[in-house]
Formats: sequence, C-alpha cells, structure tokens
Amino acid sequence: MRVARLFRFPVKGFPAEELTEARVIKDRGIRGDRIAAFTNGSLDVPADAWHSYSAFTVLKNDTDLQKWQVAATLPEAVDAESVPGPDPDGRSAPAEAADDDSATVTLTAPTGESTCFSTDDEKGRAASASFLSERIPPQGTFPRCLAVADQGMFDSQRSGISLINPATVAAIADTDEGRAALGLSAEATSPTVADSADASVQDDPATPAAELDPLRFRGNILVDGLAPFEEFALIGSIIRLGGVRLAIRSTIERCPATTVNPTTTEVDVNVPRLLNSACGHLHCGIYGQILETGDVAAGDEITVEGPAPRELVKVARTPRFMTVVGRRQICNDIVEVALRDDLGWIREFDEPGTNLRVHLDLGAPFWRTYTITDVDDDIVRIAVRTQGKGSRAMASLEEGQRVLTSGPHGTMTASRVFGGTTALITAGIGITPSLGLLRSDGLADLPATERIRLFHVDRDHRTACLWNRLQDRAHSGRVPVETHHRDTATAGRPGHRELVDWVAGCDNVMVCGPRDFTAAVLAAADEAGVPAVHQETFASPNTGMSEAIAACSPAEVTLENSGTSFVWEPKEGTLLESLEARGFCSPSSCRGGSCGTCSVPLAAGSVLYPIEPAARVENDEVLVCSAVPAGPISLAL
Repeated sequence: MRVARLFRFPVKGFPAEELTEARVIKDRGIRGDRIAAFTNGSLDVPADAWHSYSAFTVLKNDTDLQKWQVAATLPEAVDAESVPGPDPDGRSAPAEAADDDSATVTLTAPTGESTCFSTDDEKGRAASASFLSERIPPQGTFPRCLAVADQGMFDSQRSGISLINPATVAAIADTDEGRAALGLSAEATSPTVADSADASVQDDPATPAAELDPLRFRGNILVDGLAPFEEFALIGSIIRLGGVRLAIRSTIERCPATTVNPTTTEVDVNVPRLLNSACGHLHCGIYGQILETGDVAAGDEITVEGPAPRELVKVARTPRFMTVVGRRQICNDIVEVALRDDLGWIREFDEPGTNLRVHLDLGAPFWRTYTITDVDDDIVRIAVRTQGKGSRAMASLEEGQRVLTSGPHGTMTASRVFGGTTALITAGIGITPSLGLLRSDGLADLPATERIRLFHVDRDHRTACLWNRLQDRAHSGRVPVETHHRDTATAGRPGHRELVDWVAGCDNVMVCGPRDFTAAVLAAADEAGVPAVHQETFASPNTGMSEAIAACSPAEVTLENSGTSFVWEPKEGTLLESLEARGFCSPSSCRGGSCGTCSVPLAAGSVLYPIEPAARVENDEVLVCSAVPAGPISLAL
C-alpha cells in the first residue's frame, strides 16, 4: 500500500489544495492544513484559540463553499535537525509550529473576487473576514472572524491526518443503491479503482459527473493498494508513511458535506443515506494521530509497524474486524457463529437485546443484522439461519477468517422491554431477539418484572433448538414464566382473537417476525390496550431505504408546539425530510441515525425505522432523520 495523492485544506470548510509532498507535524497535522477557520456568527469565538466545528462556516452547513478557490503560501519548512526538542508536556516545540503562523492564504469567491491574509496579521484577517461576511450568509448575530490557533482548526482538538481508500468509494458507488443515486443504469459500472486514484482522471473535464469522487470525502491522503474496506483493519495499529508515524485511532463518520460534488460543486448524492443503506454504517475513511514529525510524498510506501497503545484508540460501536473462532450447527438450518472482537470493544457497550451488524463483500457491499445471543468477554455469538446469500456466506465462514462488523446496535434492550407483565411474541427466526433479551447475564437485572409470557410460532418445529434454549433461560430466573408454542403445520396460524387473548393484561409486548405476523400482533395489542409495544425490525440490504419507505402508509403528523398538522406521504422520505420540505428547521447533522442531533420528543404514537439507527435515544424520543410514522403521531415541535 502506498500514498496515491496528498491534500491539505488551508481554511476549514473550504476546498483543498493538492500537494506532491508535505511536512507532517506532531500535534498539528499536515503543514498548512486547517490553519484558519471562518466563524459563522452563532457563537462569540476567540480569534486565537481552537473551537469545535459548530462555531465555524463549514461545508455541511453551506455547500456553496465548494465553489470557492483556496491557495496557501508557507515559509520554507524548518529542517528537522534545527528544531528544538519537545517541551515538558510532550507537545512539539514551538519553533516548528511558528512556520504556519506566517502563512499567507488567498480566497477567491465564485465571482472571481479575492481576498488575501496572513495568519499572523490580525488586521489583515479582520479585513478578509469582512470580505467573507459580505459573501457568505451568517448563522447568528455575533461578530465574525478568521480564527487561527497553534494547533490547527480540526474537528477534534486532537489533530491528525485522514486517509481515504478510493477502492472503498468505488465499491460503494458500484452497489445498486450507489448506481441509483448516481443516476446510472443497473448495467452501468462506476469508474475503476485505478481511475479513482488517478489525478489525470479527476482533472479531465470530460470525466462524467456520474461518479462518486473520493475527493468529496475531504481526506488528506488517498491510499492505493488496499481492497475495499480493508482500511478498517488498520484501526488500532501504528503505520508509517514516508517519514511519518501515525496511530490509527478511529473510522470517520460521514456528514452532509459529502453530498457536494467536488467537480461540479453541486449537491447531487445523499452520501450518508447511501452509506447507511448500502453498507449499514456511515463510515468512510480512517483517522490517524501523529506520533512523529516527518515528511510524506505521493508514492511513499505505507507499512504497518504494530499495535497502537490502547489509550490512543477511540473505543466505539463503529466498523472493525472480528475473527471467527467457532461455528456449529445447532438445529436444522441454523448455525451458531462465535466471533472474537479483536479490539475488545464489545464489552464496553454490551447489554441484553442488542444486535450485531455484519458487513460482507459478496461482489459488492452487503450487510445483515443478527441478534447477539451470548457474550463471553470478547466472544460474541449469533444465530444464523442459512437462508439468503448473506446468511449462507456468514454461516460458511471458517475459523480464523475475519469479518467486518459494527455494533452492538439496537434500542430494544431488556431495560426498555421488560416491566410488569411482559410478553415476547415471535415467529420463526424472529425468536433470536427473545434469546438476546433473556441472556443469563441479564436475568438478575430485569426491571420490576412480575411475569414473562413467551409465545412462539414456527412450522414443523424448525426452530425447536432455539425455543428449547429460550425456555431454559427463562425458567432459570426468578420471574414466573408462561410458555406457549404453536406449530402452524398442525394448528394453523393464530387468529386475531387468539392474539388478543395472548396480549390481554400485558404491560409490555415485544414482537418479532415476518411483516404480516408483526402487523397482526400490533393490531391485537392495540385492541387489548397494551400500554407499550416494542417491535424488532431487522433491516435488510435486499430492500433499500427508499424502497422500505415506499412500502409504508400515509399518516397524520401533528406538531404540538406549533399547533399544525399534515399528512406524511412515503414519497416525502424520512420525517426530517418531510419537515424540511414544509419549512420547519429541525437540527440535524449526520442524517443517518448515528449522531442523535435530530432527536425530537415523541408525544404520541409510534414510528418505524426502515434501517435501525445506531444512536441511542429515550423511549419518548425519535430520530427524525431515520424514522417514518407507523400511524398517526404527535411531535413536540
């Protein structure tokens, strides 16, 4: 693997400059990268200190920034031999940091007018800030300025370098969802990986706009020589590129800035939604913390030196590789697969009822969601029914193979589902959420539960092994348990009155199974007056986000605080898109159910998540960027 292309972004949120080589400075980043940022007026920000991105004009909030041009001139770099050693707290010596204090930056507006400032000239920065203020709309009333700091205006105060794998971008573009988003036919293919990393292709005005350009991910380095998504295997490692050492500490979650085409400067592809639908996560690229100052150039080899200190790696639910450590057939067509979380992150977030997403390469990105049925230290177990290409591929993995995963995800946890009299009603392989909820390590912590009712429906006892295991688990606790099994081959499917009788008197009902079965249980619970109903929806990559929404029914949405209501239609998309189309400004960021920024109080009714979000919210909240109404709802807006 090698460095294919190299970039810096002199002013945060504005376009990049391409470089052939660069000095990379510990605690700073690439020399000249994010050396200034233009405030947006939402906060009173000091002009000489780092601040979080929310205070600045950035691409995801003002997509017209891509139409500007940026050029930076830096003084000659200080030779490494002449740089004093680190100060007592371990930061790089100020002599090297001083290089960027006198950088000169030229910003050219789409109209051709330009302004120039030196980062160490306060009056010059103020004049350029006035120039920008006349051309870039504010987001508040505070005075605006061009802020600089001694570490660079990165999103994180821990400065670093971002790396993008063009092979991953090409693979995303070549999914059914990617081709649809790019306006390509099913037979068309996206540009090759080599094309994606080749500067001549990007600079050719004849290149069609219908491609997913890696530059829209705003990385410092494009990497060549990795298979799609293989960069995620570098998480937790120390790598060397040229004379620079990095600790790869995290993946990069993508925001609406990636919707902007860097060539046409138009907003053309909803990349967060594309990632969420095609890949089952919002991540593209990796982020490295600089351990050692040095130089890097296009063409430099990238090597892995070994594991990074654990304290440098960001523990998260994000994509990382797990290793298959066991596989056994437990009954009929059901295989239990054991995976070791090589980074040990699972135990930081584990709780009964969560699930694991498995991200496979089956000629194109493909993902499935599986309930976590057991966790033992770093070992995760899932039950896989060998139906469909994804599950067959998962069940056929050999010990020692590595598979990309993320999670644990899910909000239907034991702490939310149980209470009073609780019924778990399942059909077929939908029994696995009940197994996850009644894991042995959680039975002692069921919240105020007086009785558990287990109802399971299958045909010819195909899931008998799981049903037997579920009963054993339930009866091993202190809460009284009722169990009911129905074989549809001999007794037929339960009718409406039977379902109403099953849920009568329950305080909580959880249902998981085929769509028709779930709908029947929901109708019965509504008639029986069950106070809280929880439904597990396993998102499937066989149905894209748009197709899943299109299958929903129109519903009335009431906005309590404003006293208005409207009828949501599937063609409008998510609740957030529907609100925005009507002029309601609801805060949002990732637009893919990961960050939680768009959370809104749900005053009445219930919602569906066509693709279950990763962010956790309270029971009476809804992530409007990912949700659609399940019926009439009221939002506290």
